[in-house]
Order: sequence, then structure tokens, then C-alpha cells
Amino acid sequence: MKILFVFTGGTIGSTLQAGNVISPDAQKSYKIIEAYGAKHPIDFEYDVLEPYTELSENNTGENLKKLAACVLGSLNSGYDGIVVTHGTDTLQYTAAALGYAAGSDCIPICIVSANRPIEHAQSNALDNLHAAICAIRASIGRGVFVPYRNDNSTTVMLHRATRLLAGKAFSDEVSSIFDCVFGHFDADFNFIRNESYRERADETAPLDLSVLGKSSEKIMLLPAYTGMTYPEINEKVKYILLNTYHSGTVNTKSETAREFFRKARQMGVAVFATGITDGPEYASASEYGELGIIGLRNISPVAAYIKLWILSEMGNDVCDIINKSLAGDIV
Repeated sequence: MKILFVFTGGTIGSTLQAGNVISPDAQKSYKIIEAYGAKHPIDFEYDVLEPYTELSENNTGENLKKLAACVLGSLNSGYDGIVVTHGTDTLQYTAAALGYAAGSDCIPICIVSANRPIEHAQSNALDNLHAAICAIRASIGRGVFVPYRNDNSTTVMLHRATRLLAGKAFSDEVSSIFDCVFGHFDADFNFIRNESYRERADETAPLDLSVLGKSSEKIMLLPAYTGMTYPEINEKVKYILLNTYHSGTVNTKSETAREFFRKARQMGVAVFATGITDGPEYASASEYGELGIIGLRNISPVAAYIKLWILSEMGNDVCDIINKSLAGDIV
């Protein structure tokens, strides 16, 4: 077995420095492999690439573009799988981006993060890394995955990269939309597939991350909150993405909101809403059609944002493609 390690920094590639500050460590990539070898046999060949070293909260579209180029350029280089190390703060965004760039038909790519620096007694780094290596060895599936053990758990869950939900405040836990994980690893790191897991075949080709710039200037991202105000829509904005409340709703009774949506329609700006599922809907959500709001159903809000960002830069017909399944994103 031969594995490519792609190191990018993040907590898993950082060290606790003087002054109680966690910072990226240029030598940490090799320390990770050494620490892994002290606990598990390194009975495989491997190579190492480092396209950049950064705390993940500092990532931009340029980082995503570099990482995608590095990973995609190595898919047909004789590796059985690829392990990407990454920080937890923007893990979900990078996971979705790599999922969309690679699609569902490639060697397994596992994105590995850690809740704490690797030398910390409570770090989950080595468990997550071992799960990634076991997943590659067992050929559990094709495409992009995220193995992760949450705090207070002995189980490493294996998530499909495009199904991750955004992290919660004060928590480094990782979860999938509808808790629909690909599977998990038992105490001996044998993979147990989730029998209820389902995904649609890719309905569109993988997306081109090389078009990304540093920021997503064409997208206005709006979270729903009580007492919500709406910003002015400038001429750069072509799409608005609403992150709704948990029931798929926003305040459509507000005249301020209704005026905002009317103005978006007049300006030719498409408005999308995430957090929407199949089934009965509340009266507020039933007005989306009248207001020109397009619902994105059964997809992680993070994945929807990344998908919209890439499509908006590719120049595709966004409305035609965004609701088509890719890399297992739509449940």
C-alpha cells in the first residue's frame, strides 16, 4: 500500500508555543508520522507534500485552489489513497470543496483534523489518522471522506465530505447532515458500514476549483436571526444564500425582508435558501416561491455555499446545476 500525505497546517500540524499560543509548526508533519509510528506499524510506503502551512481559519479561495491542484494532480500517481491534514475551524468548507473537485469516482481521500495538538493527552489526532489509513487499506469506498472521533466518544465516525454541518460555538465536534454518516470504526478499527446510508450517483461533472479567487464577492451569505436587518445589495452580488432557522424558515412576514427580496429580484440576483427538507412546511416557508426564493433541499448549508461559490465563478447556469447531486452531497 502506498499513501500520499498532504500537510496543510491546522491544529494537527501545530504546537503549543510560549505564551500559551498554538501556532503552525513547519516540522510537525514529520512528527505526526513519528507519533503514528510509535503507536501503529508503518507497514506502507508514503510520500509527503506540503502545498501550504496555515491555521485553517486563515484559509481563502487561494488555499482551496492550491490544495485541490495538489490532490487532483496526485490521483493517478500510483497511490492507494491520500491523507490530507487540516484544521478543524474550516474543515467543513475544505472537505466540501475537495469533494466537489474530486467527485465520487477516485481513490479514497481522507481529510484528517485534530481537536488538540498531537502531543496533548486528549488529542484525537492519532485515532483520526489511523482511521483514515485503515479506510484506505480496506478500500471502503471512493471519493472524499472525513474520519473524526468526537470528545467523550470512543468511536471514529466516517463522514462523507460534502455532508458536514458547520461547527458549533465552543465545540470542536464534527457531525453530518441528518447524522447520516458513511460508517464507523469499532474498537479494533474494523470498518462498519452504515446500512441506512444512501447517496445519489453524480448528476454533474466535478467542479473546477482553479477558478476561485481569494473571496466569494458574488455571494451574499445571510444567517437568520431575530430582529434581522438586511444589507444593501451592491453591484458585485449575483447570488444571495439564506441560512434559515432549523425548520427551514425565515421571517417572511417582515416588510423589510419582503422589500429586500423584491429588490433582489429587480436586480436579477438569485436568492437561495438552505436548511430545507422534504415534507410539510411552515406557512412562512410556503411564501418562498412568491418571493423568488429557491429552496436547496437536503444539503448541508456549508456544502451549498461552497458549491454556489465554485459554480458562480465557473460561469455555469447555477440554477440548473446547484440542485444536482455531486459527491454524495444531497441526502
